[in-house]
Amino acid sequence: MLSQNFLLHQIKNQVVNSCLILFLLFQFGWVNTIRAQEDTTKVDIEYIAHASFRIKYKNTTVLLDPYADKIWLGYNFPKGITADAIFSTHPHYDHDGGQFRGYTPYWKDKIPFYQDAESYTIGDFEITGFKGKHCDPYGKEFGQKNTIWKIRVGDLTIAHLGDNGPLTPQNYKDLGAVDILLVAIDSKYHILKKDELETVLTTIGAKVVVPMHYRIPELETDANKPEDLGEIEPWLIGKQNVVRLDDNTHSFHQNLFEPHAQIFVFKHDPGITH
Repeated sequence: MLSQNFLLHQIKNQVVNSCLILFLLFQFGWVNTIRAQEDTTKVDIEYIAHASFRIKYKNTTVLLDPYADKIWLGYNFPKGITADAIFSTHPHYDHDGGQFRGYTPYWKDKIPFYQDAESYTIGDFEITGFKGKHCDPYGKEFGQKNTIWKIRVGDLTIAHLGDNGPLTPQNYKDLGAVDILLVAIDSKYHILKKDELETVLTTIGAKVVVPMHYRIPELETDANKPEDLGEIEPWLIGKQNVVRLDDNTHSFHQNLFEPHAQIFVFKHDPGITH
């Protein structure tokens, strides 16, 4: 006959094992749920080159600042890149496909094109443009127009500053909290001067900073062109938390951010030709 203590011990073990199984099932299910949520809310950012990006969420894609072939830059825009809409910060050839100069890019009249500081809804994208000002002394031929784009998609807020000069208090207010900042940075400070750039980075305090609008040596055959545009590597010296990607596309999600700010350096599109 089994003793009462032995029976109690057996029952206790069964209860503990059952609780452990339930806990593991709960944890496994919870982890899978989190992963499933991440998969459905991840935002893909694809770097083309210069200041051009493609952002994809679910079944919608937007293209930012496509550049013209070999005008100032020494390389071509990859043909066949599609999107549901194109957003340009200003009418310079390296940001609007050359349209202001009379050039006809392959996507003209085939993809909706937006440049004005208004609000737009493209699929799950909520995109708002704020009036900025192109950095001095450039862009006077079109009144130094520069639209700062704020993009809300998935659970992220992304900002593309274009060629904006120092931001105003109103610009900072309009932008609010930014998760990912796409900002012109190069070692010669062609757009934002050193102190202006530091102020922008510190004031916005984005979780991820993505440099753009810098000279890419492997695409530029002339060491002196584009003129006054520096590479990114000298600027990165001494910087903390630099992530060098092996690809030109990366997926972002709130749960994937580090507690400290990071600088992401993308590869350019492999389909670019000289």
